Amino acid sequence: MKLTISKSKNSESFYISKSFIDNSGKSTTATVRKLGTLSELLKDHGPTRDDV
Repeated sequence: MKLTISKSKNSESFYISKSFIDNSGKSTTATVRKLGTLSELLKDHGPTRDDV
């Protein structure tokens, strides 16, 4: 599993993703859970991006 950060013009979103090999032998990634946007996580976990 890995943390995926998706950046857009106005925000950053954080996801937990899982990489695996599908039935045809190709590597693929599935999103397990959306953790939230940077602004949502800052409210709960600290005043700076490093605290998230």
